Amino acid sequence: MNVKQLLGAVTGMIIKIAIAAVVIIFVFKAAVSAYDFGFQLFADIPVSEGEGRTVSVTISEMQDSGDVGKLLEEKGIIRDATAFIILAKLSESEDEIQPGSYELSTSMSMEEILEVLCATEDTTEVEN
Repeated sequence: MNVKQLLGAVTGMIIKIAIAAVVIIFVFKAAVSAYDFGFQLFADIPVSEGEGRTVSVTISEMQDSGDVGKLLEEKGIIRDATAFIILAKLSESEDEIQPGSYELSTSMSMEEILEVLCATEDTTEVEN
């Protein structure tokens, strides 16, 4: 084996190790992201503990669960609109969200918020 072949073999091995490292890092980050998303969806922990902050939200007839999720995330009531949308689909209540004005708290879980939004009353106020 001459020097040229040895350098080629070493270079090839370095490239394979670098590719393997990139793949491992990608898989690890994807797994951590999937775990975090699943935890947020199924643990259903509110944005704040204790009393929380009360926020007024108005939902129109034209808004679907995606629009409502984005609105709630913008107002700081939930952490992730996508998790809200998936929860609404899983609970089969995405089409049951009622238009109206709501007083929601950051201490409410996404499931509690969804229950309030699906209530048949026009205006709902929630106590902390």
